[in-house]
Amino acid sequence: MVCCQVDNFLVINMKIAFIEPAIAHVEPLGIASLVQMLLNDGHTVTYYESPREGFLERLKEFNPDVLAYSTTTGKHRLCRDLNEELRKTISAISIFGGPHCTFYPEFIESSTLIDGICMGEGDFAITDLLRKINNKEEYIKTDNWWLRVDGKIYKNAVRNKIENLDELPFLNRDVIYAENEQLRRTPIKRIIASRGCPYSCSYCFNKTYNFIYSGKGRVNYHRSPANIVEELKLIKKKYPFTFLKIVDDTFGLNMNYNEFAMLYKEEIGVPFLCNVRPNLLNQEKIKYLKQAGCVAVTMAVESANDYVRNKVLCRNLDLKVMSDAITTLKENGLRIYTQNIIGNPGETFEMAMETFNFNVKHNVDFAECFLLTPFYGTEIYENCVKNNFLEEGINIDNMPQSYWLGSCIRFNSLKEKDKFINFHKFFSFGVQHPYLLPLIKILMKFSPNKLFVLFNRFYDSWRITRVIRVKMDVITLFGVVKMNVKYIFSFFLKTDSHSKF
Repeated sequence: MVCCQVDNFLVINMKIAFIEPAIAHVEPLGIASLVQMLLNDGHTVTYYESPREGFLERLKEFNPDVLAYSTTTGKHRLCRDLNEELRKTISAISIFGGPHCTFYPEFIESSTLIDGICMGEGDFAITDLLRKINNKEEYIKTDNWWLRVDGKIYKNAVRNKIENLDELPFLNRDVIYAENEQLRRTPIKRIIASRGCPYSCSYCFNKTYNFIYSGKGRVNYHRSPANIVEELKLIKKKYPFTFLKIVDDTFGLNMNYNEFAMLYKEEIGVPFLCNVRPNLLNQEKIKYLKQAGCVAVTMAVESANDYVRNKVLCRNLDLKVMSDAITTLKENGLRIYTQNIIGNPGETFEMAMETFNFNVKHNVDFAECFLLTPFYGTEIYENCVKNNFLEEGINIDNMPQSYWLGSCIRFNSLKEKDKFINFHKFFSFGVQHPYLLPLIKILMKFSPNKLFVLFNRFYDSWRITRVIRVKMDVITLFGVVKMNVKYIFSFFLKTDSHSKF
């Protein structure tokens, strides 16, 4: 360890290793953000993907002081098990963050080798914790953290939100790309332009997240257009970059669209895709999106059935509003990428067909479909528990990781459940080829199987390319195909008691 001075603090240069238990197929933006925060604090930081060749040897050679994991529900099991294996030979402290930890900090109790759980925003939480440890301060009282010290767990509330996102450093992609060269070569880059969402969809974490942070900052806050463009200029200078995905839940809430459009078009000029909410769109906003270079939008339809959409999923959206928004977007030449959920509690097949027919009617470019997974911490999870909609034996620790393999929702019969699972596998294909619906209905009578899963994954991966239409050189294209095939088969070959085939 090396001592240095940072902002009048004595800092011991700690070695921190972020560990991902799979090959990442998209950039882990949260980790990339924390990497730069830690580097700015004088630490040495690296990133590993455990399936890669020589992972354990390289990690031991690095000899980390801290093992760090970002977890989602389902993935938390992989991270915990990997950590327990690594700690057999590596002497380090282990800290976990991410959505699973935010909504279920009790996860720390599942393993004595989990030393800390970070809830909510980790940007300053992680640097504050390590500074206190280094300076021998009372670190058990660090906001956002549940900490295990000498067998006792100390629990702290979250701090106020970071409201000025422009003060945060740009993401460090170099550390990520050093481990995953394919992510660097891929010309599709992703950014986060804002944080927070004011809506209360029952299947989404935002309602609970807003409750956790009640009284500790605004619900939604965004980076300035100038700050966004500055980061993109850096990306454009350093890496292959011909298409942008803005991954905010809803892009442009309370943002100056005109300013963004002018700056982006002049300084970046790369086509992009963003998420929109139909009731927030108007002709002026669409004009500015188009002017900036937006070529496609993602819109969450979720369900075209009024009861499912507004009573079960709590979208509070009128179907005509969605219909008019799609029509206007298409009239302005934007491609439409919808997101849809089937297999909802109490949903009949006829209700799911309303969603299918809505997408067909509007001739959307890609109708992505998910099987509902009621993640812990969401309102719909509580409703499923209360109304006995979860399969017997399902709990927080064995919740399925994937929402496109099977379902943990209790249906009226196994036959009905199999029908929904199979319909999901052919949903997007059927929207593009509705004349094949009679054939799809025949296939739906078969038992769910891995062949249907494979078809769904390959077709959807190909269909997305028709939305973004990014040109790649042969080597990069081969790498993307190889990466996606590995990603698909990593799930395809796994067994999961709640992923019914």
